[in-house]
Amino acid sequence: MCSSAAGSLQLSMSMPDDGAGEKCRGGTVGNGVMLTGRGSGELFELPGNQNMTQNGAGPGSGTTKKVEELKIVIVGDGGCGKTSLLMVYAKGDFPEKYAPSVFEKYVTTISLGGKEIKLNLYDTAGQDDYDRLRPLSYQEANLVLICFDVTNPTSFENVMIKWYPEVRHFCRGTPVILIGCKTDLRKDKECSRKLKAMNLNPITYVQGEETRQEMNAELYLECSAKHQENVEDIFREATKRALAFNRKQRNNKRKKKCLIL
Repeated sequence: MCSSAAGSLQLSMSMPDDGAGEKCRGGTVGNGVMLTGRGSGELFELPGNQNMTQNGAGPGSGTTKKVEELKIVIVGDGGCGKTSLLMVYAKGDFPEKYAPSVFEKYVTTISLGGKEIKLNLYDTAGQDDYDRLRPLSYQEANLVLICFDVTNPTSFENVMIKWYPEVRHFCRGTPVILIGCKTDLRKDKECSRKLKAMNLNPITYVQGEETRQEMNAELYLECSAKHQENVEDIFREATKRALAFNRKQRNNKRKKKCLIL
């Protein structure tokens, strides 16, 4: 995986205080947390996507076209393939060398039902060092992708040990899709040899689906970012479910306003 590809949007932030996780869940973030896109003309502030200017277009300019936006966050162990999945989808590039991600945002669009939808895709750090900072990315997410490496049983176990509990805590009610990455390595001889030496086997589709049911996730999908297999399908399905959740949230807010009035 590679987190420093040219043209990607880089994250620049000052560290929050020790209470960042709980603040995140409550919907507020400390000052100084900002996403900036180098050379993109875009400015993003965590959380959410409301405060945005793009290519000089802003309020009162007459050039801003309202486009529905969705926020999708991707999590999982470091090295599980989540960054490669994002980069292949958003940029068409498969990173040949692995470099741990910290936090990055990829912006792309998808056409669904004749409408253009803007996807804000948030990559996150899977390392324990970032456990206190990562919850900032969850705010106002419309969907979360939880990823694991099908040839790494530990990353699969961590879905239920770490990732699902964390997502459920910070994104209660938000739809989740479970993703099995690196399916091309199931048949890789060197990978198979290493697993057999440890008396282990690759994670099967059935195992993934069973965990999906245990999590009550929307779907279990598999992919090979290297061969670009099922990558488009994953984000199309994610968009459908994120869109439904986003509209449901908006309808609920309208109903609450009506009750107050």
